[in-house]
Amino acid sequence: MRSRGWADLYGWKIERADATPLPRQIYAQIRSAILSGALSAGSRLPSSRNLTARLGTARASVIAGYEQLVAEGYAEARPGSGTFVCADLANLICRAPLAGPRRKPRPLRPPARDFSDFERAAPAPEERPFTTGRTLVDARTIVAWRKLTHLAVRSLGADDLGYTDPCGLAGLRQSLCDYLRAARAVRCEPHQVVITAGTQQGVELAIRVLLTPGDEAWIEESRLSADTCSAAACRGPAASGAGRRSGHRRRRRVAGGA
Repeated sequence: MRSRGWADLYGWKIERADATPLPRQIYAQIRSAILSGALSAGSRLPSSRNLTARLGTARASVIAGYEQLVAEGYAEARPGSGTFVCADLANLICRAPLAGPRRKPRPLRPPARDFSDFERAAPAPEERPFTTGRTLVDARTIVAWRKLTHLAVRSLGADDLGYTDPCGLAGLRQSLCDYLRAARAVRCEPHQVVITAGTQQGVELAIRVLLTPGDEAWIEESRLSADTCSAAACRGPAASGAGRRSGHRRRRRVAGGA
């Protein structure tokens, strides 16, 4: 069964009360969808039989509209595959930004102001020395990940398609324990390991579990903002403590929420 394209979801219609011939209406509607960007380059148009059934017109009208689109370079016919929006529309499409009334920006709510530095704390896209949270990705890495992903997908079972242990997959936690024992001399058991989505979630989870509002904590200076972690954990802004620095660590007081 041939898969449906985005064009099949478009609201095609014709106006029978309009004096414009049906082939022209079909042509104009598809052309407008292409020029507005609703149908992107390379999109597959509905088959002539499909569009005929949806519009309730003669198939000859649909074919005539498609032929006009092909003649003007908006579409291309691929024998055995169907009709597609032309892949090269650089000289045909001129998208203009939608004009509308400009709205005054709304004032930020207090929780949003607490995370004003979140964007600056995100990893930089370009490569920099000593950048945290980034791994080397080259052609060999991509090939290796692709092979491992295909292998993992082929071995999926019913247990992999539902909810699992919130602490993480048991097999992964066991593997981490084996690695930690061998590489770091850390003795631990799977029930002592919790898998998180990354450093930020791990730090936030630790703050939620270990700290209470008003506690002081020493947090290493890193790309992850201490204020962000404190605010996320306690549902309120994090107030700076004495502000003293000791090496590369800074003391913070965990603020209470409202």
